[in-house]
Amino acid sequence: MPQVLAAAGDDLLVGVRHGGPEPRPGIVRIGPDGASTALTVTPTSGYGATASWYSLDYDGRQVVGIGGDRGGAHGNVRWSVWTGSGTAVQEQGQAFSTFGGWGAGGLVDSVLTAGGPVVVGSWQSADAGLDVALWSADGATWVRRDSTGTPLASTRDALGFPLDVAALQQGLLVVGWQLAAGTGGSAPVAWRSASGQEPWTRTPLPDAGTSGAATAVRCVESTCAVSGRVDGVLALWRLTGDRWSRVADVPPVPVGARGPLPAPLNPAGPLVQVVPDGARITILRLDEAGSTQRPAEGPTGTAVSAVEAGGSLFLLAGANQEELELWRADASALRLPT
Repeated sequence: MPQVLAAAGDDLLVGVRHGGPEPRPGIVRIGPDGASTALTVTPTSGYGATASWYSLDYDGRQVVGIGGDRGGAHGNVRWSVWTGSGTAVQEQGQAFSTFGGWGAGGLVDSVLTAGGPVVVGSWQSADAGLDVALWSADGATWVRRDSTGTPLASTRDALGFPLDVAALQQGLLVVGWQLAAGTGGSAPVAWRSASGQEPWTRTPLPDAGTSGAATAVRCVESTCAVSGRVDGVLALWRLTGDRWSRVADVPPVPVGARGPLPAPLNPAGPLVQVVPDGARITILRLDEAGSTQRPAEGPTGTAVSAVEAGGSLFLLAGANQEELELWRADASALRLPT
């Protein structure tokens, strides 16, 4: 079953979990001609051998990914981190305390940056709740940076929750939401590093209504597009250089607090966003003239990921996380720039 997507140029990587009495993770590379090739996937731990994919990133040369499987007395996710190339990926075995144990939160995404692969998640704060946390590789060992005293840290006034990350030039852009003390409301927020993993700034996203979150991000060069929700409906934001703006003329598509939402396609514009439409899925296109919508013929349920590779739009959708299917359409037919 397909679980995650990662695109680079003409190639698509699909993180899959093979079923049967002994489930195992796998990765398939799909080329522009539709031909598929299985990568060699080598686990080094028991939980890695049965892991589901939570994240995968690919830049045409390198791969980084997060796997996980539940186990232990409390049924928590036992995380695994994977690296490799477009032909073979290996689990990098870590001590349990690297991603788990006392103080651990969860992992949300992995990303390849100019300075190397990074994993993003959360960890117990020295002040309040959980901090946004980042891990980077020191050889084969993954090391968590202390977020205390940085904009990644939660405080008694604002608790931060990361949901997605993208590489942005020489740095990183993490998006999510924060909970302000005493209000009970959430607000969409972005954390940005100028170079590598420091220094960081935290920016509340504009026109955020009374409650909302930034759930997914995609960056190309110096421009990023973010999807999320404000007051129960779809919201999109764009970062151009250092300026944030909320995208105008977005139709009020209902978006649930727990439902997945793919990152926008083509951040520089025209923006293309895959959105829920009851049991159907709709392709929303936004440009200077306004917005247009067209149904996605075939896929139903909820879309969890959408990427473009080799002139095609690939969509991962299904009734739930256990029934996902991979769909492919001509990007030009959906009025996507190729």
